[in-house]
Amino acid sequence: MKGYSRYFWFIHFMGDVFFINLSFILMYVYKFDTIDFSDKYRFLIIIYNSVWILVALLLQLYQLKQLKRLDQILFNLLKAFLLNALIISAMLFSLKASDFSREHLYATYFFLVFLIVFWRYLAIKLIQIYRKSGYNYSRVVILGGGEVAEQLNNYFNSDDILGVRLEGVFSNSNISFEINESIKSGKLSSFEEFALENNIDEVFYTLPLTNTNEIKELIDFCDKFMIRFKLVPDFRGFIFKRVNIDFFEDVPVITLREEPLRDFVNRFAKRIFDIIFSSFVIIFILSWLYPLIAILIKLSSRGPVLFKQERSGLNNEIFLCYKFRSMRLSNDSDIKQASKGDSRITRIGKFLRKSSIDEFPQFINVLIGDMSIVGPRPHMLLHTEEYSSLIKKYMVRQLVKPGITGIAQVRGYRGETKEIEDMEGRVRLDVWYIENWSLPLDINIVFLTIWNVFKGDEKAY
Repeated sequence: MKGYSRYFWFIHFMGDVFFINLSFILMYVYKFDTIDFSDKYRFLIIIYNSVWILVALLLQLYQLKQLKRLDQILFNLLKAFLLNALIISAMLFSLKASDFSREHLYATYFFLVFLIVFWRYLAIKLIQIYRKSGYNYSRVVILGGGEVAEQLNNYFNSDDILGVRLEGVFSNSNISFEINESIKSGKLSSFEEFALENNIDEVFYTLPLTNTNEIKELIDFCDKFMIRFKLVPDFRGFIFKRVNIDFFEDVPVITLREEPLRDFVNRFAKRIFDIIFSSFVIIFILSWLYPLIAILIKLSSRGPVLFKQERSGLNNEIFLCYKFRSMRLSNDSDIKQASKGDSRITRIGKFLRKSSIDEFPQFINVLIGDMSIVGPRPHMLLHTEEYSSLIKKYMVRQLVKPGITGIAQVRGYRGETKEIEDMEGRVRLDVWYIENWSLPLDINIVFLTIWNVFKGDEKAY
């Protein structure tokens, strides 16, 4: 970051904290007609601030790249408010703090929503205006004129919020893409003079890495004049995704698949999230839902309440997956997927599947460690055997615990896979999830899953 960019997150943060306290105090004065806080409300305002900071950091609310569109701003803040309210409610419930004014709590949240949304929108617009006025930019140059250079050119010109201004493109060969009239172009030999005259901050080298002498000379020049030099290798000919480069002393090693969940801290964080979330659902929902659904299932058809089936789990190990039984007893449950209009589905089963209530017993699987809240959906053993021989990278799904929901399910690959392309799409998204896992991503998928349940999913049958 250049200039004041490093402080933008702090500006957002201080504004949020200011409006949290302003909302709390104004609603306190409105409710109690005094500014004199009692001890318990001093304690509560500390909780308000602490929980907001925790949630904001957890959901990465202060990363500007996530805040380029108003709809994304609103969605991120909605998640933050809901998670914040859930945590505070749980804390007050555990402390048996029932003597707080509910009207004050509700009014504070209601007022806070408007204040924070307005502040976040205003802050982003002010940053955009600030940068459009010509301030707080990193001046960059691209060396090269091929496809990689074109992708960088498109990225640098995509949004003013990035804080990057492309000043020039230099290449000894023809530049294969159109550049703005304001951007200088020329031969590589004219780059150094241009860089000094225009106070260039960063250089992106996209040419072949075989010309080591040329690269060394450019690096020496940039080091001398405090210009950051960045190599942009083109792996697209044999690697079609992001890679990670590690060093074993001085030996660079390219890792083709980054797996965040190989890190113990990440696995621990995900497991804690699974335990807290599944425990909450089991205690407050499944405890009363189970007997109610059990009665309805028993009245609709003979057989057990729970449907237990062997599924493929972590490292392809077999585990028993639990669901509320939604079908009549049959001999083909381990080989045949449910389909639209399936005659095996009972009347209550149709409702259970449509509402996704049939999946609730899987929170028990999560609590005992066989599954996770979010992850690739577990498949029948027959399907694992079948698709592993038909689809490349299918078994990569088994590198993590299966989930009750997943990125593939919220992106339209739920339910029956009639064609091989459907399963390929599911596998592609599941592998992307494994390579890009983060706790905020899990929370985002959970919210999208809940939204899809209320919105309705045409593939839920």
